[in-house]
Amino acid sequence: MTEIDTKRRSLLTAGTAAGLATAFGLPMLSSQAMAQAAGKEYVFLSIVTQVPFWVDYRNAMKDLEDIMGIKATFTGPLDFDTAAQARQLDELIARRPAGILIFPGDPATLAPGIERAVEAGIPITCCIGDVPESPRSTFLGINGVQAGRVGGEMLAQAIGGKGKVILGTFPAPSTLERVEGYKQVFAEKYPEIEVVDVVNDKADPSYAPTAYLQAIQAHPDIVGIGGTDGDSGKGAAIAVTEAGRKGDIKIVAMDRNDDMLPYIEDGTISGAVAQKSYLEIFLAFHMMHWQNTDALKVLPDWKAAGINPLPERVETGVMAITAENVAQFKHA
Repeated sequence: MTEIDTKRRSLLTAGTAAGLATAFGLPMLSSQAMAQAAGKEYVFLSIVTQVPFWVDYRNAMKDLEDIMGIKATFTGPLDFDTAAQARQLDELIARRPAGILIFPGDPATLAPGIERAVEAGIPITCCIGDVPESPRSTFLGINGVQAGRVGGEMLAQAIGGKGKVILGTFPAPSTLERVEGYKQVFAEKYPEIEVVDVVNDKADPSYAPTAYLQAIQAHPDIVGIGGTDGDSGKGAAIAVTEAGRKGDIKIVAMDRNDDMLPYIEDGTISGAVAQKSYLEIFLAFHMMHWQNTDALKVLPDWKAAGINPLPERVETGVMAITAENVAQFKHA
C-alpha cells in the first residue's frame, strides 16, 4: 500500500474533518480557534429546500453547532426559484455571517452576489453545484458525470445491458451532468440501451410521479428508469406501481431520502447512488472557519498575498445503496 493509499484509508475511516486534517496534515481546530468560532453564524444557502434530501445536511449542521460552538443556519427558496436565491444571498451579505455555503440553482445568477460577498470579507464555498467563474474559495461535492456513470452501470446491470430507458432530472447544471454520465456509459459499453426520453420531474415530490407515469404511458416498451435527483426515485417507484409495471421496469435512484429507501427494500427500486452529504457540509464549515482564523499557515499572510489557501475542488465521491446495505442508510 502506498503512502497516498494509507492517507486515503485514514480519511475514509475517520469520515470527519479531524480525519481529513490527520490524513493530509491540515490544521486541527485549536482551543484558540474554537474560541474564535464560538457564537459565529455559518449559513447554508440552498434551493428547493422543501424536499427530504436535505436531512443529512441538517443533521451535520446540528452536530457542528455542538462541535464548533457556532450557529448553523439552513435557508433558501422552497422551490427552484433562482432569482429568489440571489435575493437571499444579498440579504445574507447585509447580515454578515462568518461564512456562506451555497448550492447554486443558477451559477450565472449567483456569480455577482458571490463576488459582493467575498468583497465584504465573507468566505464562500459551493457544494453540489459550482460557480467556477466566481471568487468562491472551494467546491465540495461529487463529480456529476462520474455519479451518472455509476448510476448508468447499475441500471445497465439491472436490465441486462439492453432495452429502452428514460432518465429523470431537473434543470440544474449538477443534475444535468449526471444525465450525461448515464448517456456516456451507455454509449461506451451498452450500445443496445436506448435513452428514449429525459423527463423533467422538477425535483418536486408531488409532481414527479405524474411526470414518470406520463413518460411510461408515452413509452410503454421501456425497461428502466434512471433518476438523477433526490425525488426521482420515489416518483418513479410510485409511477411504475400505478402503471402495474413494478418489477418489470427497473429503477436506479439518486440520493438517500428516507421516503425512498423502503422502495429499495421491497425491490421496486434496484438501487441508488448517494452523495456524501453529511461530509460535504462538515468539511465546508470547518474550511470556512479556517479562513477566519490564523490556523492556515500556507503563507505568513495569505490574505495580503491575495491567494486562496484552500483546495479549489474537493470531490467527495458517491456511495452505492443496494438491498443488502440499505438499512445502514436509514436515519434514526
